[in-house]
Amino acid sequence: MMKFKYRARASSGEMVEGTVEADDQKSALNTLRGQGMIVVNLNAQGGGSSRSNAAQAPKSSHSSGGFSLKSLMSIDIGHLLSGGKVPLKTLMIFFRQLATMETAGLSLATSIDVIAGGEKNASLRYALSNIKNRLDRGMPLSQAMSQEKAFSTLIISLVEAGEEGGLLGQALEQSATLLEKQEQLRSKIKSAMFYPAFIMVFAIGILILFFMFLVPKFEETFAALNIELPQITLIMFGIGNWFSQNWYIVAGVFAGIILGLYFLSTNKATKGTMDKIKLKIPVMKDLLLKAAMARSSRTLSALTSAGVPIVRGLEMAQSTAGNVAVEEGYSALRQGVIRGVSLGDSARQAKIFPILVSQMMRIGEETGHLDNMLERVATWYDQELDEQVKATVSLLEPMLIVFVGAIIAIIATSIFAPVTSAIVQLS
Repeated sequence: MMKFKYRARASSGEMVEGTVEADDQKSALNTLRGQGMIVVNLNAQGGGSSRSNAAQAPKSSHSSGGFSLKSLMSIDIGHLLSGGKVPLKTLMIFFRQLATMETAGLSLATSIDVIAGGEKNASLRYALSNIKNRLDRGMPLSQAMSQEKAFSTLIISLVEAGEEGGLLGQALEQSATLLEKQEQLRSKIKSAMFYPAFIMVFAIGILILFFMFLVPKFEETFAALNIELPQITLIMFGIGNWFSQNWYIVAGVFAGIILGLYFLSTNKATKGTMDKIKLKIPVMKDLLLKAAMARSSRTLSALTSAGVPIVRGLEMAQSTAGNVAVEEGYSALRQGVIRGVSLGDSARQAKIFPILVSQMMRIGEETGHLDNMLERVATWYDQELDEQVKATVSLLEPMLIVFVGAIIAIIATSIFAPVTSAIVQLS
């Protein structure tokens, strides 16, 4: 038995310190959580800081290979790996296969070797080959994964917690589920944005082609007929002539707007402002906020369930929020926990969190089931996001139909009005 010194928040909300005896860190964490406590620090007495020391940046195997925890936290799942991209779905399938083989009793090295042999993604196959070599040298799986950019600190922490608690198969399955949920969220956002964006771009493209190539032909035809043209037709011809002569200006402005928005959304100096602006746009606000709440709540739930201390879990949930305004909210939560303020109170003070989130956090702390409450929050926002996507598409579809119909009506009027006039004059 070992003695661990802890600092935690009790179910009453007050910060308490003491010692607990357990066989290992995982058992100590489970004991404290069973008493309804939220662990902030957990150190082996007489030893250095353990993996669960959340008051400072952990010095674990995650920092090997030249990477610090801070730098790894900035790397999101699915980023470039050895010059190639590893999709979330590919990573999800890998973890699910590995969990199945581990549960069946195959060694990790053998399982990864088998999976790598059938892996089509070259980047992941390369990473698995490196991991297999490290496992053969006796390196733990979490440490071997930490040296590959394909795996985020979040996933590595889940694997590490599974190794320490003797529940590696469960941790691998949990990682696969988390990746699957993240991919589903991303697909929902894309489906909500793609349809209206495609219709708008298609309509504008058709308009530009019409004014540049067809309008001049109609103008020549009507000039040959020598008839008086209505004002709407003259305006259309003027626009067509301007497009024909200044198309490069239109193309430059269009490209400049797209590149400018991309730069402002990705540049560190302006990303925060752009993210806050997005949360003020009526339709986009609901989509982005619900997606951020679902993603970050599920992340924190998975980490808390695995035994990762709350401060470290909040730091990782912050990195998966996907919006600077929400990230700042999680930073405020983390600082509040360090000061001894309850999660529910901190979330209410942060204002970016909906009332549902702060209430569920408070209930989770009071009952000692924070992970379950956070999972319920994530599930709720998943369902809300589904309804929001359907409502958004249903709202935008008639608006786009009216928009395209109005354009067609204007074009038809401007073309057929002089044709009708010519027919009347000839009769």
